[in-house]
Amino acid sequence: MIFKHLFTPKWKHPKQHVRLEAIEKLDVERDATILNTLALDDNSAEIRKKALNKVNDLVLWWKAYKHDQSLKDLAEQHISNAVLNNEQTLNNDIKNEYIERFAPVKTLEKLAFAEKELQVRVKLLKRLSNPKLTEKAFKEGSVELQQQLTELVISQQLAKVLLKHAQGEAKNSLQTHLDDEQRAIEMPVQVQNETRVILAKLNALREKQDYELVNQQSQALVAQWKTQALTWLSTEQIANLEEKYNSITTKLNTHTSQLKAQFDQQQAALAQKQREVLAIANLEALSEEIENALQLGLETPEQIQQDWLDAKVTQAQEAMNTSELSDSAQKAQVFTKLSQLAKQVAQLPQLSAAITQFKQAFNLLVEVKTEVDKSTFDEVSSEFIAAYKAANAPLKQLPVALQGPFKAQLKAQKQAWSSAVEPLTQQLTKNQQQASRKGRDVKRLIEQGRFNVAFGVFKGFLELYDSLTPVFAQQLDKLKAELEAELENARDWQKYASAPKRDELLTEISTLLEQPCTDPKARVAEVKTLRRRWNELGRLDTEQEQQQGKEFDDKIELLFAPCREYFAHLEQQREQIKQSREVIISQMQALAQTDTTGDTFDWKEYESQYNRINKTWRNAGNVEPKIYRELQTQYKPHQQTVSHTLNAFHKANSVAKNGLVELAEQLSQSDDLTSACQQLKELQQQWQKIGFAGVKAENALWQKFRQFNDLTFAKRSEEFAQHKEQQAADNAVVAQQLSELEEALPAVNQKAQLLDLRTKVAAITQIKALSNRINLLQAAIDAKLAELTQQAEKADFTALFTALENHDALPVQWRSNATSNLTVAQLLIRMEILANVDSPAGSERMAEQVAMLYDKHRGEQADLQFYLKQLLALSEGSVDGDTLARLKTVFNA
Repeated sequence: MIFKHLFTPKWKHPKQHVRLEAIEKLDVERDATILNTLALDDNSAEIRKKALNKVNDLVLWWKAYKHDQSLKDLAEQHISNAVLNNEQTLNNDIKNEYIERFAPVKTLEKLAFAEKELQVRVKLLKRLSNPKLTEKAFKEGSVELQQQLTELVISQQLAKVLLKHAQGEAKNSLQTHLDDEQRAIEMPVQVQNETRVILAKLNALREKQDYELVNQQSQALVAQWKTQALTWLSTEQIANLEEKYNSITTKLNTHTSQLKAQFDQQQAALAQKQREVLAIANLEALSEEIENALQLGLETPEQIQQDWLDAKVTQAQEAMNTSELSDSAQKAQVFTKLSQLAKQVAQLPQLSAAITQFKQAFNLLVEVKTEVDKSTFDEVSSEFIAAYKAANAPLKQLPVALQGPFKAQLKAQKQAWSSAVEPLTQQLTKNQQQASRKGRDVKRLIEQGRFNVAFGVFKGFLELYDSLTPVFAQQLDKLKAELEAELENARDWQKYASAPKRDELLTEISTLLEQPCTDPKARVAEVKTLRRRWNELGRLDTEQEQQQGKEFDDKIELLFAPCREYFAHLEQQREQIKQSREVIISQMQALAQTDTTGDTFDWKEYESQYNRINKTWRNAGNVEPKIYRELQTQYKPHQQTVSHTLNAFHKANSVAKNGLVELAEQLSQSDDLTSACQQLKELQQQWQKIGFAGVKAENALWQKFRQFNDLTFAKRSEEFAQHKEQQAADNAVVAQQLSELEEALPAVNQKAQLLDLRTKVAAITQIKALSNRINLLQAAIDAKLAELTQQAEKADFTALFTALENHDALPVQWRSNATSNLTVAQLLIRMEILANVDSPAGSERMAEQVAMLYDKHRGEQADLQFYLKQLLALSEGSVDGDTLARLKTVFNA
């Protein structure tokens, strides 16, 4: 064993410290294999570490990193540093594998900003997938790096944040992406709304029954559906929409097919009906033609054309047989009429004979005289009735349809005769009826035992009976005989029954005389009743009866005596009432004579006075009927005059207000509701100025006028609500547009873009609620434009003064031709005057101020830039130091 260790290399020695010492003595290049073996295979971590440090080869460190867990952290430090420092000795394969598989996040984050190769940086940032790192790299990166990072920025939802930092193609790509995102947000909602509306309209068509309307609108909606961009929706949404669309269109097609079938049937039925109407019209024309010819033939038999009529009948029968008419009341009526006409044509000779017979009898009827009196009335009446029957008899042979004209002639002749004898007929009929009533009254009085009254009424009956002709009196003969017999029996009975009744009446009067009179009106009624009862007991024939009559008269006078004072007082009251009524008549007369033609006439007061006077007349109290009639005769003409005046006034007002009602009705149908409502308010004012139109007319007209007013104002309210709703929607759209422009303003730094932005703001609809925001945005744009303009001008001046200082060529915008006669010194002084800058002492400043004032009066005026360009043109782009200093003072450069 001793010899074994003696000849073994020290780097293989079992003791660790020996191997460590051996490693110190090994040469890196000569003993590379040994060191590699020790670095990778030695069982001591310390030996492997020392060998790795001595060799310090990144390949060995990489192998140790992958296989040596004890030295993995140390090996990673070396690899990480090499990667971060981009050491040339590091193999690219190792570097890429480390980065892709093993590098920790912190290392990758450092490397992402340290790596110079853009593709590697992009690859690292994608692997890290850290939005903050991506945002930082994009902001700090070059145009090329931004372009390569565009996809990563979009995937990490950083496009909106980084748009203002983007440049070149990257900015365009991000802007396009944001626009696509916005469309992706808006378009699905828009497509869903539009498809929902189309489906709703398609579904609503199933409720409509008009085939042409449904067919036309369904085709338009289907065409509109095909133009919808469904690709903006998800697959599920598209499937749902397609399913709904197919379901609705299937049902709609079924409904449309049913409507089409009904429509075709209706069209066919309409065509058939038109054919039937035409056929019926032809048959009716034939009927009318035959009827007219037949009527002519009946009226003038010598003009009958029998052959022509037979031909027309044959034509009508053929038309009826060949017509394909459906059963209807009109068809039955036409066919029946033609059949009747055919029969009448066949019977034309017999009908002509009957009409000839009628005419002869009618001529006899016309010859009956109409000048009659009471003595000849019965005879002439009988003659007329016989002639009328003789003329009417031949008409029974004619069809009912042909009897009309002849019946009319008979009726007219009968009415003429009746009108001629009507006064006498009415008088005889009246007397007959009065006699009949009196006869019934006589019977009733006999049954009541009132024989005296019955005898008086019977006397009137006989007078009326004697005034009748024999024919009229014949109906009362039986009644007259009955009454005469009953009155003969009553005359004997009355004598027997009246004596005790007279004694009873006298006793009753004596009893009433003993009682005080408390009610004059009742006492008068009692006196009248007693007088009537006494008269009903018959005549006073004997001396005793006459004595009783005198006693009755004396007592009845005593019974009536207390009423005389009452009636005297009543008469006095009636006289006062008469006088008051005469005053009322004078008031109404004065009112009737009032001049109402003035423009300022007070119609309201006039009508009020009329109503008050009329009411006073009605409540004035009672007077004697005769006196009242006399007073009424005086009052009525004046009252009617005033009434007619008021009626004319009311009628004129009614016409005027009716005109306003018609105007209000027209305005209620107007499309310009604002103007219509304004005009209605004016009509309301006119209505108030027009006077009263009468009780009935006023209320009716007002209800109509108010109805049209309410209708128009309701329409305007509805239109205003719709306008307000639409305005709110428009405001929301404008507000959205304004918000987008406000958000875009900070990112806009180019003058052309700002001008475009200002144009868009100016194009926004001016809305009062958003006017402040619009004004602020316009002010911000103008301020930014002014700032850019100022910066551009400052840059122009800076470039100019730099060129002058360096004696370089002038910028293009400062080049011009010399057109002024002024010198450089004069131009410089004028610029100092305009810039309010002091000129050097001894200069001709005052003279130049006077010259500039003179030029101004002549309309020749220049600005600083004109003078500067002229100075540069005169000096040919080269100025001395003093002039340059003065120019810088003028332009604050």
